[in-house]
Amino acid sequence: MIKPNDKKNYLISGIFLSILLAISATTIFMLNKENPLFSRRVYVKTEVKNAQNLKIGAAVQLKGIKIGSITSIDFKNLDTLTITLGINADYTEWIKKDAFISFKTQGVLGDKFLEILGGTEATPHVEEGDLLTTNETNQIDHIITKSEDLMVVAGSILTKFDKIMSSVENNRLERVLVNLENLTSNTNKVMSTLNDKNLTLSIANFKQSSDSLSKVTKQIEEGPGTLHALIYDQSLHEDMRTLVGGANRNKVLKYFIRESIKKGE
Repeated sequence: MIKPNDKKNYLISGIFLSILLAISATTIFMLNKENPLFSRRVYVKTEVKNAQNLKIGAAVQLKGIKIGSITSIDFKNLDTLTITLGINADYTEWIKKDAFISFKTQGVLGDKFLEILGGTEATPHVEEGDLLTTNETNQIDHIITKSEDLMVVAGSILTKFDKIMSSVENNRLERVLVNLENLTSNTNKVMSTLNDKNLTLSIANFKQSSDSLSKVTKQIEEGPGTLHALIYDQSLHEDMRTLVGGANRNKVLKYFIRESIKKGE
């Protein structure tokens, strides 16, 4: 006989299991969208000398679409590896027997994957167990080659830029040095003039001339002398006015005229 408590426990367990099943179904559905677990697959192979760090489970792409994954990587012999590709059967009609496989990288240093390329419309599509060829060009070598080319170009550009800048800097530096030298020379000339004995002598001569002029001025002012009399003697001033003015002036003029006539005769 089932007890009431047991019925309750059974109900709780059933609900819990139902929730787990729902979560599992959802997880499987989500995984199935990314990597169809229950879809039919066609397995094709390729042979390479180096797997180039390709891992089992890596993607297989066609025209940028993920159509399968790597299922195994096995040694065929010492020099050859066999890689098996599990491809969704829905895409096999678009993969031709003359297609080839290329190693690709997600980003510059990302994970490796394989991409199916090429193929012609008239060629039959691949079937189970077909062997496709692989382009084994190493991406690292390709990147290194491109990097070397870029370094050569960058080096050439930097060399030309360095020549241009060197020319500009040299010419500008030369002009700056010439201007600085001229400025220094002119400054030295000015300073040498200021510090020369000639300047001292010139100043001494100027002082001596000034002293002499001062003495002459003082002597004229104190007298005696003609210049003192002309400047300070009032009577001489009146005589000069009489001489050049009125009747006296006429007499003087007549005298100079008669003397000039006599000399002419």
